[in-house]
Amino acid sequence: MVILSVILSKLVQTSTNVLVVNLSVADLLTSLSIPWSSVARLSGGTWPLSTEVPCQIAAFLFHTGLGASLYNLAFIALNRMVRITRPLATYNRIFSPRKMLCIVAFSWLVPTFVIVFPLTIGVGGLGYDLLLDSCSDDDLHPRADEYNLAQTIGFYPVPMTTVIISYLVTYVHVRRHFKKKLPKRNNKNTLTPHNSTAGMASSAPTVSGEATAERRGDRDERCRISRQQLKITKNLFIAFCAFTLCISPYHVSLFFSSSMGFALYGATILILNSCVNPIIYGAKHPQFKKVLRPMLRCKWGEIPQPSKALQAIRRGQQERTV
Repeated sequence: MVILSVILSKLVQTSTNVLVVNLSVADLLTSLSIPWSSVARLSGGTWPLSTEVPCQIAAFLFHTGLGASLYNLAFIALNRMVRITRPLATYNRIFSPRKMLCIVAFSWLVPTFVIVFPLTIGVGGLGYDLLLDSCSDDDLHPRADEYNLAQTIGFYPVPMTTVIISYLVTYVHVRRHFKKKLPKRNNKNTLTPHNSTAGMASSAPTVSGEATAERRGDRDERCRISRQQLKITKNLFIAFCAFTLCISPYHVSLFFSSSMGFALYGATILILNSCVNPIIYGAKHPQFKKVLRPMLRCKWGEIPQPSKALQAIRRGQQERTV
């Protein structure tokens, strides 16, 4: 639904949402691995097919999608920090279309390296896990603990540290910004009507009423955009919190070889994250909810700022009805 919304509406075709769509692709790939794990779980201790390749692909999609999700959340946090704390020109320069392409590629190359490289040197294995009856990394492999440690180190510390620092910097900046605004508002409120009228009279010869109204409109527009950016940042921070709550139990369990039962429950909670983000976007994101809600009701005509793809679909429907 999130991917389709970006295809159908120009409203959500922004640089930040490139990362949101990339996160959705990672969630989708992770979800595609779940049916094969169900086959493994219900197989009764043996892989039922003649080849283990589907299970190996499912395991690769699961772990790579998980890593890509973490790195996407880190880049989203950096994107929000720069958008809130730096001038728009700086933001556009750092997150230009070409650089966004490099960022998206990096978010997939690092997890792929973390998953594939240890396999090439004989550390760990992917496929049917006899211990947990799932399509994942093989916990009975002689070097399974090393493989689990490589995943934890490769996926967890750097993205999580980046996210925490980015949102902390954003929070401090926003708090200082509103603290500076508060004294100005108090000073305006202490003005008497006489002083206010005198000030208006003294400025009347230099500033026309039309110019004043235009400036006020520009200021209101800047405030509105600022509030929207804050709403988007809060929503994406909620998505990060949900992901952290889902992923942390599983990765903590990997440090303890005796906590296999806890790891199984942690993996179950981890998989739930793949369906949490679209719900968060649809309920809270100020841009996505305007597109997702008409989509859920099949009210295609109510989708704001329709893209060329949606316009072509609607023209095709009209032609068929005629």
